[in-house]
Amino acid sequence: MKNENVIKTCYSILRNVTPLSFDCGKICNGKCCEGDNKTGMLLFPGEEKLIDPDMTIYKNENGDSFAVCNGVCDRNKRPLACRIYPLFPVIKNQHDAEYIEVDFDIRAACPLLSGDFDVSRAFFKKVKRVGKYLLLNEETAEFYRGLSDEITEYNELKNIFENS
Repeated sequence: MKNENVIKTCYSILRNVTPLSFDCGKICNGKCCEGDNKTGMLLFPGEEKLIDPDMTIYKNENGDSFAVCNGVCDRNKRPLACRIYPLFPVIKNQHDAEYIEVDFDIRAACPLLSGDFDVSRAFFKKVKRVGKYLLLNEETAEFYRGLSDEITEYNELKNIFENS
């Protein structure tokens, strides 16, 4: 499956689901919609062509692309990172088998991470399904595995500091 088709399928899976039953951007004044030339939402391979053309695209020192909006965008043309935020479907391995475990993205600066809000179970399930689809294209899967490894390392470091 081509990477753009994988991303479009992921968009479709997430079309009618959100973390809360209301606009969670009202809690933090849309902090996740802010950014500059050093921050933003990381784009998956092939995604630049699919997102809102009014978003600004930057490249980091690794050559990865990320998008920044001005706080208002066509919600149907948001990057995948926006659609799954503040969750991430982490790839885990057990007995030489991969599985997906969805949790809050440790890199996120979101008030939903405080645990004071009941994030929709349907949202968790759809993000998990997205994780499975991201593995269907070699380029997307490689990129996704790298992000998953990064988040796993952050979580391991966090656990070390919390337990020391």
